[in-house]
Amino acid sequence: MMYTVFHTVLTVLGSLALFIFGMKLLSEALQKLAGERMRHYLSTLTSNRWKGLFTGFFITATIQSSSASTVMLIGFVNAGLISVIDSIGIVLGANIGTTVTTWFLTFFGFTVNIMHVVLPLMALSFPFYFSGKSNYKSFADFIFGFSLLFIGLQFLRDALPAIEQDNALIAYLSSLTDHKPLTLIGIALVGFLITLLIQSSTATIALTIVLMSDGYFDFEVAAALVLGENIGTTATANFAAIFANKNAKRVALIHFLFNLFGALTILPFFYYTVTGVTLLADSFTQLIGNKAVVIPVQVSLYHSLFNIFNALIWINLTKYLERIAFWIIKPVQNEAAKNKLNYSDTFITPISEIAIVQASKELQMLSLTIERMFLLLPRLLLEKDEARFRELADEIYLKEEVVDRVESEVNKYLSKISENKLSGEVSRLINGITISVNNLESMADVCYKVARAIEKKNEQKAWFTQEQRNAIESLGQMVQKSVTIMQLHLSSSKKLGIEEALDNEAAINLMRLKLADQNTEDIQLKHYPVQSGNYYLQIVNYYEKIADHAINVVEAINKSLKTS
Repeated sequence: MMYTVFHTVLTVLGSLALFIFGMKLLSEALQKLAGERMRHYLSTLTSNRWKGLFTGFFITATIQSSSASTVMLIGFVNAGLISVIDSIGIVLGANIGTTVTTWFLTFFGFTVNIMHVVLPLMALSFPFYFSGKSNYKSFADFIFGFSLLFIGLQFLRDALPAIEQDNALIAYLSSLTDHKPLTLIGIALVGFLITLLIQSSTATIALTIVLMSDGYFDFEVAAALVLGENIGTTATANFAAIFANKNAKRVALIHFLFNLFGALTILPFFYYTVTGVTLLADSFTQLIGNKAVVIPVQVSLYHSLFNIFNALIWINLTKYLERIAFWIIKPVQNEAAKNKLNYSDTFITPISEIAIVQASKELQMLSLTIERMFLLLPRLLLEKDEARFRELADEIYLKEEVVDRVESEVNKYLSKISENKLSGEVSRLINGITISVNNLESMADVCYKVARAIEKKNEQKAWFTQEQRNAIESLGQMVQKSVTIMQLHLSSSKKLGIEEALDNEAAINLMRLKLADQNTEDIQLKHYPVQSGNYYLQIVNYYEKIADHAINVVEAINKSLKTS
C-alpha cells in the first residue's frame, strides 16, 4: 500500500515536471521565433498605461509565460530604463496575457486525444534539428515543447487515481466552501503555496482542472484555488527582485499587491462570481456543442474574468499602487544612482532572447551620457571662471567613471546571456552590442582626455588664437553630427544606410589633416607658441578619434541588424 501511494505521488510529480519542461521549451522557442517583433514592442515601451497594458498582454500571450515577461520588466526597472509608474500597465497586461495559456490547454488538452497528434508532430519536426538555420531549430523546439506540454498533461490525468464520489476525502473537500470566508482564504493559501513551490501558475491551474475533472472537488474549491494561484505567480518576480534596487522591488511588490487586493475585493462576492461563471460556462459549452469541456471552461473563464476585471479596476488606480509601494519601500538618498543591469535566467523563466532589449536600451542611455560629455567640452574650453570650470570638468570626470562602470556591467550581462542557447539573430546582436559598448567606453575616455588637455593648457597658461577656436568649433560640429548619426542607428530596430556616416567621417579625416598641416605652418611662422600648437593638435586628434569610434558603432550595429 505504501509503495503504491509513493509510486503514485512520484508519477504525478514526474508528469507535472514534464508539463513544466514542455512549457519552458515552448516559451524559449516562441521567444526566438518572435524575437524581432518582441524587441520592437519592448523597445517602444510607453508611459501610456493603456498601451502598456496591451504591450504586457501581447508579450505574455506570445511567449506563453507571465513569469518571463514580469522578470524581464523587473530587469528594465532595475536598470533605470522604465519608471515604476510606467511599468504597472505592462504588469496588468501580463496578468491577462497569462490566461491565454489556460484556454490553450482547455481546447487542446481536454477536447481531443492529443497523443494521436503530438508523437507524429515530433517525428515530423525532428529533422529540423539538423538544419543550419536557427529558425528551423527554434520551430522544432516549439513543436517538442508543445508536444511535451500535452504529453505531461495527459500523463497527469492518467496518473491521478480514480475516486468514488462518496469517498470521505471528496465529502470533506466539497464541504469546505460551506464554511466562513476564512475557509476560502485557507483554500486560496493552498493554491498560493503550490504555485510558490513550482513557480508556474499555468501548471497549478492545469493541476486544478485535472483534479476537478476527476471529481476531487467542486468548482467553488477550484475557484478559490485559482485566486491563490494567481497571487502565487507573483513570487517569481519577487524572487528576481531580491537583489535588485528599490524601484525593481516596488514593481514586484505592486504585482503582488494588486493580485492580493483583487482577491480580497472579490471575496465578499465569491459565491455570486462562482454562480455567474458557472452559468456563462454552461452557455458557452452549449454554444460550441461540447459539454465535455465544461469544467476546464469554468476554470479558464474564472481565471480570465478575474484578471480582466482586476486589470480594468487597477489601471485607473496606478498612482495609488505606486504610492503604496513607495510607502512600504521608502526612498533613500542617491537611489537612482544604484540602477544597474542584473541578468536573471531561472529554469521556469527563460528570458535570454528578450533580455537583449535591456542591453540595447542601456546602450542608448550610455550614448546620451557620452553626448552630454562631448557637449560640455566647448563650454569647458571657453570657461574663464575657475569655480565654474572646475564644476564642468568634475562633471566630465564623474561621467567617465559612470561609463566605465556601465561598460563593465553590460559586458558581464552579455556574457551571462551568451551562456544560454541563442538564435543566430540574437548572437549577431550581442556581437554588435559588445563592439558598440567598447567603442562608447573609448569615446568617454577620449572626452576625459580632452578635458584633461584643456585643464593642463589652462594651468600652463597656453592660449589659442581666434582662428584655432573657430577651427575646433567647426570640427566639433562635424563630430557632433557623427554622434547624432550614431544615436539614430542605436535607436533603430532596422538596418539603416551608413553612407551619410561614412561621408561625414571622410570629411572629418580630411579636415583633421588640413588643420594639422595648417598648425605646422602657423608654428613655423610663429603665429602662436609651440606649446599652444601642441595642445591644439591634441584636441583636434582627440576629436577625430571620437568620430572614429562613432563610425565603428554605426558599422557594428549595421552588421547585426536585418535589412528593413
